[in-house]
Amino acid sequence: MKNILKKFSLVTLFQGFVMGIAEIIPGVSGSTMALIMGIYDDFIFLLDQISQFIKYILKFILRRVSVVEVKKSFLAINFKFGIVLGLGMVLTLAVLSNVITFLLEGYTQYVFAFFFGLVLVSIKIPWKQMSKKGLREFPILFITFVLAFIILGLKPVELDQSPTLPYLFLSGALAICAMVLPGVSGSFIFLILGVYPFVISQLKSLTRLEINADGLLSLIVLGFGIVFGFSVFVRFLKVAYKKYTSQLMAFLIGLMLGSLRVVYPFIEYDPNLSPSLMQKVLPWERDAFEVLLIVVIVLIAVVVVYLLERVSSKN
Repeated sequence: MKNILKKFSLVTLFQGFVMGIAEIIPGVSGSTMALIMGIYDDFIFLLDQISQFIKYILKFILRRVSVVEVKKSFLAINFKFGIVLGLGMVLTLAVLSNVITFLLEGYTQYVFAFFFGLVLVSIKIPWKQMSKKGLREFPILFITFVLAFIILGLKPVELDQSPTLPYLFLSGALAICAMVLPGVSGSFIFLILGVYPFVISQLKSLTRLEINADGLLSLIVLGFGIVFGFSVFVRFLKVAYKKYTSQLMAFLIGLMLGSLRVVYPFIEYDPNLSPSLMQKVLPWERDAFEVLLIVVIVLIAVVVVYLLERVSSKN
């Protein structure tokens, strides 16, 4: 039994490691990796358990539930899975963030090629989980794809001044919803809404203990938006996963197809732009060797998905 638990922990740590790498890349979601590795349902149920605990804490503050009920919701959280998975993600951010950032800045098209292949081939996973493929599923897939493709191609909003508190609340709620969906990045949503530079600057000020009262209030309101979006959306996602699996999978496929626009690997490199906002070009407009290398990297990504599936299926 101890060996089984140890093996489970190592696999979960590796899965968190992979999800952490994905979160570093703009426009790529760790949830996509969770879906590839077959732990998306466990991930969603873990988030739901955490959201339930948050809800019970709020109810306790309002004196609507007892301490016993709060404790019960706390103990219902799958800590073994959550802590090990979270540890893997934190280790990635601590150890590999600089490496990934270096590769992303100097070899953007090749990093994008890897994740393009990864997302493209992993679409087969939710496709397999669709027990029904009919008149309900295909319209959902198509409409989601079109909307995701359009939204993820929008130019970032340019705010003339600091974002208002209601706007920050809404931004936080939308970003956290994106984070738990495959193919969508929460940081990219911040970027589109125009609050990414403001949030990053306030976080830097906070870590340096240089933040003022207005900045601290902004982060608190953003945090409340994240908690609100998290509590509502994860609950909705769990219900959809249980009762409307085929429709949800069609929705996720549409998102993943739309997200390919963000990691399209044939780009004009511009150091002054975020990688996901660089100019897209046609493949034959690039150097032949570069095109060949991108194709090879996409094929490597296909092999990686196959290996990740094999590792997860054995455990």
